[in-house]
Amino acid sequence: MIGEVVGKEDPKELITSKRKETKRLTVILEDLENNRIGCTIFGEMVDQLLRHMQDGRVEPLIVVVQYFKATRWNGKTSVQSHFDISQLHIDSNLKDVAEFRSRLLGGEPSSSVRISQVPSKTAWSGVEELKQGAVLVKTIEEVLIQHEEGPTWIAASIVAINVTKDDWFYKSCRKCPKKVETPIENRYECGKCGHTHGSAALRFFCIIFV
Repeated sequence: MIGEVVGKEDPKELITSKRKETKRLTVILEDLENNRIGCTIFGEMVDQLLRHMQDGRVEPLIVVVQYFKATRWNGKTSVQSHFDISQLHIDSNLKDVAEFRSRLLGGEPSSSVRISQVPSKTAWSGVEELKQGAVLVKTIEEVLIQHEEGPTWIAASIVAINVTKDDWFYKSCRKCPKKVETPIENRYECGKCGHTHGSAALRFFCIIFV
């Protein structure tokens, strides 16, 4: 799939279910017919793309994504990178990219900023969707027999939590998800971003059975 990057959210730092640090970035791609689609990338691809997204860029940023996973949620289709098989080509010398740029600009140089800032999805958006009845809530049995892939809301009761004494939470930097250890002179210093603070934030991680 080929498209121009016309919008972006702020990148986010995440911790995976295997407790590995990663990054996530969602951008908006647009084709020559002005069709738009959300595209989410993870890991090293985030830094790779951000290097080309400096403020005030007036040249079109054209990307080609391969082996991305498509999902449909609440009536909208989006794509996201899928483990190590996904590939991202940025402003490459591919023939398709050159043709796309030529048709996009019509031979005229670009003179205006082309990538706009898109507000990130709020933490309460899922709750609002439930209140408005915009999503379908399924039972565990319905999920087990369904064949379609995609996000699903499940109504269930928690029957067990798979944790031991000290592995369900940790002290983290207040600016990024990195774990911080013993404070130095009453201040915690992050070994990743260098941020220091008088207190650490608690982050939680647990596996639940429903």
